[in-house]
Amino acid sequence: NKDFNITHEAEEVEESLSLMEKESDLIKKALKKHKGKRKFAAQELGISERTLYRKIKELNLN
Repeated sequence: NKDFNITHEAEEVEESLSLMEKESDLIKKALKKHKGKRKFAAQELGISERTLYRKIKELNLN
C-alpha cells in the first residue's frame, strides 16, 4: 500500500509538470502570434491580462 502511495504521488507530480508545460506552450504560442502583445494573447487564452502577466512570471517566460 505504501508503494501505491509513492507511485500515485509521482504520477501527480508528473501530471502537474505536464500541465505546466502545456500552459507554458499555449502562452508562448499566443504571445508569438500576437507579437508579444499581452492584451491580445490574454484575450485569445480567455484570461485577464493580469493573470497572463502572473503566469509569465510564475513560468519564467519573460
